[in-house]
Amino acid sequence: MNRNKGTFRALLAPTMALALLLTACSSGAGGGAETKDGGGAPQPQTPAAQETDGDAADAPAKLDPYEVVITYFGTPQEDDALVEAELSKFFKEKINATVKLQPIASSDYRQRTELAMNTGEKMDLVFSASWLGFFSNITKGAYLELDELLEEHGQGIKERLNPLYLEAPRMNGKLYAIPTNKEITQGKAFTYRKDIVEKYNIPIESINKMADLEPWYEQLKASEPEMIQQYTTAGKIPFMMYETNSTFRPVGPSPASVPMFFVDGASTEMKVKTLIDPEIDAINKSEYELYRKYYEKGYINADSATATTSVGDIRKQGKIWVQTTVWKPGSDIEMSIGDQNKYEYISHVVEEPIVTTDLATGSLFAISRTSKDPARAMMVLNYLHTDPYAVNLIVHGIEGKHYKKVGDNRIEPIADSGYGSSALFWVIGNQLINYLKPGQPDDLYQNWEKFNDEAKRFPLLGFVFDDTNVKNEITQLTSVAQEYGILSSGAVANVSGMIDERSEKLKAAGIEKVAAELQKQIDAWRAENKK
Repeated sequence: MNRNKGTFRALLAPTMALALLLTACSSGAGGGAETKDGGGAPQPQTPAAQETDGDAADAPAKLDPYEVVITYFGTPQEDDALVEAELSKFFKEKINATVKLQPIASSDYRQRTELAMNTGEKMDLVFSASWLGFFSNITKGAYLELDELLEEHGQGIKERLNPLYLEAPRMNGKLYAIPTNKEITQGKAFTYRKDIVEKYNIPIESINKMADLEPWYEQLKASEPEMIQQYTTAGKIPFMMYETNSTFRPVGPSPASVPMFFVDGASTEMKVKTLIDPEIDAINKSEYELYRKYYEKGYINADSATATTSVGDIRKQGKIWVQTTVWKPGSDIEMSIGDQNKYEYISHVVEEPIVTTDLATGSLFAISRTSKDPARAMMVLNYLHTDPYAVNLIVHGIEGKHYKKVGDNRIEPIADSGYGSSALFWVIGNQLINYLKPGQPDDLYQNWEKFNDEAKRFPLLGFVFDDTNVKNEITQLTSVAQEYGILSSGAVANVSGMIDERSEKLKAAGIEKVAAELQKQIDAWRAENKK
C-alpha cells in the first residue's frame, strides 16, 4: 500500500458506522475497473457476446420465469424504469429472470425494509450493513443462510471476493450475506484542502491528533474567518475520538453509535473494558474537554448542538479546510469529484487500517426469507459480481443516455441525464469491474486490492455478539447514550461532571452485566475458533 500519507499510529478510535456512511455518500465518486488502459480487469462486452460464470444448468430453457426484487440503499432516480428494463433483458437471456429495482432513500431505508420484513412482503436481494441492523435482523429470522446457495450458484463471487469478506457476515458459523467487493477496510485520516496547506505551509505529516491542530485552528480562524475550523453536527460522536497512543478498539454492541465496550487489540487476552472503566473514562474526559476548549475559542461551529447539515455540504461551500475522514487509495480524488472538482485534497493517515467485523460488513446483500426463489436471487447476485455489463448498467445506467464512453473502460457521466447520481458504486456487486470516471487513476483498483491484501486482521474478526440475554439492558444503555449526545458538541460547560453523571446512569442501566455477557461470548468464540 502507498504510505505517502504518513506514518501510521495505533489509536483508539471507535468504528463510526454513520461517519463511514456519510464519507462514502459525500464522495460522490463512481467506481472503476482496470482494462488495457488501466491494467487487469475484464473488458465490458455486450450481453449477447459475453461469457460469465453462470452454470449450464441455469440455462433459461430449464428455469421457470421469475422476477427478482432488488431492494437497495439509494435515492430513486428518474430513469430507474429504463435501467430496470435493460437489466431484465439481460437476465431474461441468461437465467429467464426479470428484475424489479426498489431503491429506497437513506432516511427511510431501515424503517421501510424492516416493516417489509415484518409484514412478509416479497423481497429477494436486500441491501444490509452492520450499521443497518444486519446482525439483529439475522436473529429475527429475516435473512436466509447462504453457504449452500453460494456454493451452488455463486462460484464467481467466491473466485473474486477476498476470503476475509466471507468471514465477517456470519452468525454461529453460518453465512447470511455477500459483501460488496470494494475496499475491505479503511484507515483514518485528516484530509486537507491542498490550496490551504500550500498557502500556509501546514506540516500535515506532523499532525496526528486533534490537539495538534490547535495552532493552525488559531491561525486560520484569524486569516480565513469565513471558514469553520471543526464542523460538528448534533449528537454525532466526533470521528477522531479516543485518539491517544492506546491500542484499545471498540467491540460490539455499540448502542446508539456510541462505543461502550473495548478490548486491547495488541493484547492476546481480549479482556473487555467499558466506557466507565477508569482508563477509558480518563481518555473520554480528556477528549471532550478538548472539544469544549475548541468550542469556547470559536473553532467549532456555534450551532454544533443542533446542526444537521452534512459536512460534505458545508465543504462544498468552501467553508472547510480540514476534516476527519476514512481513507483508502483514491479517496482524495473521490472527495474532489464529489465536490465537482472545486478543490484538490490531500490526506495524512493517522490510524492503521485493520479489518474488523463492522468494516467488513459495511455493505452487503442478503437474501430475504420472503424470496420465492433464493437460487435465482443468488444467480443475479453472482452476475453483479462477475459481469461488467450487468454491474455497470445498474451503477452507471445506459451508454449514450446516461454516460458516454471515452476509453475502453472509462466514461464521462452526462449531466442531468436522469440516472447515475446515486452512490451505487459502493452498494452493489463488484466495484472492481466498474467503469473508471474522470479523475480516477488507471491503477486505482490494483491499489485497492493491494490495500485489502495488506490490511491487518482484528483479533475478533468474525465475532458477533448475541444480545438475547441482555436486550433490556441494551435498550436502556441506548437511551442513556442518546440523552448525553450533546457532549460531542463542545457546548457542555461541565464536561467532567456530565460524564460522571452519565457513568452512573450507564452503571444503573446494566453496562457491567452486558460487559460480562460480552466477555463470556468472546471467550467461548475464541475457544471454539482457536483464536
